[in-house]
Amino acid sequence: MTQFIARLLSFLPGLLFLSVAYTWVTNPSKAANDLDMVYLEGLGRSTQIGDFSAFFISVSLFCIIGSIFKNISFLFSAIIILSSAAIMRIVSWQVYEAGFSGFSIGVEIISSIMILLSIILIKKNSKQNTITEVDEDIEES
Repeated sequence: MTQFIARLLSFLPGLLFLSVAYTWVTNPSKAANDLDMVYLEGLGRSTQIGDFSAFFISVSLFCIIGSIFKNISFLFSAIIILSSAAIMRIVSWQVYEAGFSGFSIGVEIISSIMILLSIILIKKNSKQNTITEVDEDIEES
């Protein structure tokens, strides 16, 4: 049951970010609007679509692959990206007078915490399995 919860904790944010990635790929003007952004023109639009699509696709794949294969390296990658985004939102608000994006920061922090809990549960179960295997090896000897 613990493994199911561990996987679910990292899989759910992956699905959330995958749905946002899908919108960036299929309807970027709506995706920009959903994030309270102006849909840019020219090279700005190319950068906007490319960077945001890459961000959401990467985070979602890191979460989903990490969840399926219980690979904590992928899960840590998702945490690094999400935490960096939250930190840079705060920096842009404090240093560059951007609007405060509390909802987005909250989603990024809560998702990071969920993924971190997933990592903790995966590692805990991995240690328990290793101890059980060692005990079985000793009994067989």
